[in-house]
This record gives sequence, C-alpha cells and structure tokens, in this order.
Amino acid sequence: MVVCASVADARIELPDGRQLGYAGYGDPCGTPVLYFHGGLSSRLDISFGGEASRRAHVRLIAIDRPGIGLSDPHPGAVLLDWAEDVRCFADTLGLERFAVLAWSAGAPYALACAHQLAARITRTGIVAGIGPLLDHEAIRQLGLIEDRLLYPLCRRMPWLAALVLRGAAWLPPRVARFSVLAQLTSPSDREIFSSLTPREATDFFYEAVRNGPAGVIEDYRTTGRDWRFAPAEIAGEVIFWHGAEDRLAPVSNVRALAAEIPRARLIVAPGRGHLLLWRDLPAILQVISAARTEGS
Repeated sequence: MVVCASVADARIELPDGRQLGYAGYGDPCGTPVLYFHGGLSSRLDISFGGEASRRAHVRLIAIDRPGIGLSDPHPGAVLLDWAEDVRCFADTLGLERFAVLAWSAGAPYALACAHQLAARITRTGIVAGIGPLLDHEAIRQLGLIEDRLLYPLCRRMPWLAALVLRGAAWLPPRVARFSVLAQLTSPSDREIFSSLTPREATDFFYEAVRNGPAGVIEDYRTTGRDWRFAPAEIAGEVIFWHGAEDRLAPVSNVRALAAEIPRARLIVAPGRGHLLLWRDLPAILQVISAARTEGS
C-alpha cells in the first residue's frame, strides 16, 4: 500500500537499523519522484519546489544521503549501496515504481539507481550533473573552489577536510552566500542566487553538516572514487539537462557520460547555468513524471 502523506521532515528505518531522513513536497498523492540533492547540500536544496510539484501533480521526495541532515552515517559505502537504500526506502513507502531526479553531485547516485533498479524506475533525470572525477584534470575543471579543494582532501586527508568544513559551518549565512556568489560567472546563476536571502541560499549547507562533517566527507569520497558500475549497462531512459553557461560542472564532462548510456538524451539549455533547476523545475517535472503515464 502506498503511504500517501505530505511531510516536512521524516525518517524511515532501513533493515540494518540505520535511519534515512527525507522531506516531501508537492502533491502527497501525485506521481512519486525521488530527488537526490547536490554536494555540500541536503534535502533542503529543493524546498523551493513545493508549488511546482503540486501544479505538476508530483510527489517530490527529497532524501538526505548517509551522514547528512537527518540520515545516519554509512561509513565505507559505495554508490551501489545507495541503490539498495533507495530500494528499501521505496518499499517502506509502498512505491512500486517511481522516477528519479538528481541535481549536481546527486547525479552518480541517480545513475547507480538507474543501473540497479531498472525495473522500478520510470525515468531518470539529471540536472547540472557531474561525471566521473577520477583524475586531477576532471576535478580542476569544477568551478567552485570548495569542490576543487574538497575532492582531493576528502580522499587523501579527511582530517583536514573536516577542519575546512567545520570552519565553513561557523560562517554567518551572509558571508557564506557572498563567497558562493563571488564565484558564479553565469548571469543567470548570479540573478537567481542574488534573489535568495542569506538563509535561503545557505540553509541546505548548514543542514548537511548539522551532525558534523563526516557525512559530507563520505559523500565526496563516494562520488570521487570508481563508481563500480558501467554507465553503458544502464538500460532505462536517462535525460540530462545542462546549462550552456554552467561553469561549476562543465557540460563537456556530462556530454561524454551521456554518450556512454544507450538511452540517454542531453538537453543543453542556452542562457542557463548551474542553477537551471530553479528556473526550469516545472518543465523538468512534467517530462520526468510523464513516463509513468506513458507506461515506461
């Protein structure tokens, strides 16, 4: 039986006793779409999407990854472990089939689910996603200083990454917001981010480290190591949306990734940057949720 409820914050228990935290937005009885947040972030980065989800008749369920926000840690986990967590999560909520939507560093987690849960996922959408980050050149191309710093630190010196993250957690929201804004080069991104209050622009980060930096460090380590599955083996439909002006996660990385997946489509949006989800969420939800009614 589908658990049909609208929740601000909740947790479910996994078979191994860990808890996964999540928030529900939109139509509580709408088409289920599981949302995977970005890096240095949490379930709160899609909180602006409640009205768009309601209008699209979508039940948008944003899940905190292990050790982040409301979710318990899962030390040493790999991407495929996340797919098993999502399977159990969907079982608990009574979701037999569902779509998946990911933003930024949530992309590898979405693809792991597309690989492992093909029979249950109607369609996978990835917005401003990242590709594999196994070499220095791929990391160097990332636009945020924080990303270029944390990927190598989390892999080689997690203790130093923890110091950096603890220091960042002490920054006032207005300072943290200014730091990100100063690094945005896309006019679209700057317009969107400037319109957010300091709290709106940073709440998802502070929530990510509410229990300390360990969850964020594991998140970086997980996406920065070998994914342990081949994108070419993903059987379902995957749609990539990417801003032509995105300098935080360059489209070239995703273009190569999409070319490996047999049923992938890449949509490059002119005049959009890394934050295109803030502008294009209504249209993206329409496409993602349509798969259920098409019988995919």
